[in-house]
Amino acid sequence: MQHLFIQTEAMLYAFRKRIPMDCKTAKSIDRNDPWDRVAMFAKDDGFIDLAEQLEQSKHQLLEEMH
Repeated sequence: MQHLFIQTEAMLYAFRKRIPMDCKTAKSIDRNDPWDRVAMFAKDDGFIDLAEQLEQSKHQLLEEMH
């Protein structure tokens, strides 16, 4: 479980470095928003793959917790 969390956070960090500073997704990542909120902004900004990865990671973590 911890590995998936760290892997997802690393993916977010790498993604953040490649996107414009003024997009909603970047601002959300910079605020350290929850993954589902970042995913919402990512969809709005057209980063569908990122949104899907975040949603998948969140669901996997929730399944592992139960």
